[in-house]
Amino acid sequence: MSRHVLAATDTAGREIAREERPAAPSLAMVAAYGDLHGCDYVTVSQGESVGLYARDPAGAWDAVSPGTDPVTADEMRLWFELTHHYPGPGGADPGHPLGRAPQPGAAGRVDERRAVALVQEHIATGGLDYPTQGLAADRFAAGWSVYAPVDVDDSDPMAFLDMPVGRSVFMVGDTGRIKELTSAIPPGQAEALFTAEEAFVRRPPAEEAFMNDLKAESERLDARSGRPGAIAGFTVVGTPPEDVTAARVTALTDEIVRQLALCGPQRWERMVAAFSCAVSAETADLCFWENERPVEARVPEQIALLVRRQRHLSAAMPAGPWLRLVVAVTRGPDGRAEVSTQYDYGDERLPDGQLLAPTHYRNDLAAYPRAGVPAWLRAHAGTNDRRPASRRTASPRTTSPRTVPPSAAPPRQEAPERPFVDSLVGWTTHVVADRQRITYGSDSLAWEEIEWVRYPVSRTKHLGFLFPSTYTNTYTFGVGRYGDSLRGLRNLMWSKGGKRAEAPEGWLALVEFAQRVLEPRLLAERLDLIRRGGSFTIGEMSVHRGGLTLRGVMEADWGSLTDVEVADGLVWIRERGRQQPVRVSLDSANAVLLPRILASMAG
Repeated sequence: MSRHVLAATDTAGREIAREERPAAPSLAMVAAYGDLHGCDYVTVSQGESVGLYARDPAGAWDAVSPGTDPVTADEMRLWFELTHHYPGPGGADPGHPLGRAPQPGAAGRVDERRAVALVQEHIATGGLDYPTQGLAADRFAAGWSVYAPVDVDDSDPMAFLDMPVGRSVFMVGDTGRIKELTSAIPPGQAEALFTAEEAFVRRPPAEEAFMNDLKAESERLDARSGRPGAIAGFTVVGTPPEDVTAARVTALTDEIVRQLALCGPQRWERMVAAFSCAVSAETADLCFWENERPVEARVPEQIALLVRRQRHLSAAMPAGPWLRLVVAVTRGPDGRAEVSTQYDYGDERLPDGQLLAPTHYRNDLAAYPRAGVPAWLRAHAGTNDRRPASRRTASPRTTSPRTVPPSAAPPRQEAPERPFVDSLVGWTTHVVADRQRITYGSDSLAWEEIEWVRYPVSRTKHLGFLFPSTYTNTYTFGVGRYGDSLRGLRNLMWSKGGKRAEAPEGWLALVEFAQRVLEPRLLAERLDLIRRGGSFTIGEMSVHRGGLTLRGVMEADWGSLTDVEVADGLVWIRERGRQQPVRVSLDSANAVLLPRILASMAG
């Protein structure tokens, strides 16, 4: 049996010390070995498998990757360095593996005017409270720093008190990627961090990097020799073969899955992550299921960096860079996980919820030229490339024997007529509605069967400490029958960011149909039930022939109700003689009917 080899390494992966052990070392042993040699990284190798351990800024050691190949261990070491250590207090370090800006891609460098225009569009589409006129731009190694300059009266010694603190600064990379930072971060630190992110994502493979360095050194020696041209015809041939690239993409995908798994509840059974990416922007959705209950989670920026890197590596494959990646993981009773991966190259139009703005696809097509562009993408991006789309070869993951392509969009029965809604909800499933039925996955109801409806809207403000506040708008639509509501149809949710976000088209169409067709029937049925002496509940409120009852709070007859108002996601009901109104959440089934029920019964 092969022995375990411990190696203390520096940031670049160079060994400082190594020794062999007969058995696998514990985390405490690895930490002691790293501390002994004053390094932040230790690898534990056994045969072809390499485990990577790292020390965070607080001095705590942990496993970054329990076992992978040497090249992927290098990827994860640089990733940990970027997300935990770099840049240090001294700012950029040109000798650091992350300290040099990547070479411009096929599109070349972004000029100042383009950088400012990109930021103006970013501000407008994001609904940011930030000026768009008079922006200034300063060039640095990896792009531009774009900001709104502040005029200060140098003759007034107290003028600095009027200067805004923590004003946003927009870093624009040569790929068109924009990152919003705060001016509270020193400019040198901000530029070094952004440069390091670009370097991590876009650096060439190890073989190509070695050949590039060898070429640069040869040219340097050639120049020093005093005989220019003595070394001629140097060609870089270090690009790894296709099967090697595919294996590396697969290995890095496994590391992404490991990191995503840490974002969910402790006892999750299933996980689905969906990424829609271009070179300058991406969306990320992540959901776990625990006891069949969905739990949404946020994808941290650190993991998004790994996804960008994986996509950049996959761009070297014949199929080119993917547009959408869906990863599904099922955890078995024995703790083993079954991972399935689906790559979407845009052969069909992407779902609306995962379709990026046209400018991002234009940036992507410039950074990664394709042999052909699908017609829908060409139209959406506004490009003039009319070459036919090339036939796709196998994706990196398709060649893996343990990969089972997920049914990200299960086939639906053909509707008897054209649906007025076909919208992606969540990560992999569409809600489809025509005038007869509404369907989500395997759950389906005829409109005439439905007994309740709800469509609340909520906005959450995320207060920023160093960064501007952001907003998440959640649009919910639910229908069902009392007693046996289908899980999928009772809680359809769309989310959009921005202070002034527009409601999703799918949600709007369902609400309009419900108000026009469904609610009149539901209202007539509820009123008939009341007049026949029956009762029903909306939320915790009982509605009956005598009036409204909220146990321990209100017992009101119809004649004592003076006003009803819908505002802030609530139905506000005012009773004569009562100072404070009673509230019913619009999240409650059929709460949208309350104003018309009260109007009819009070009259």
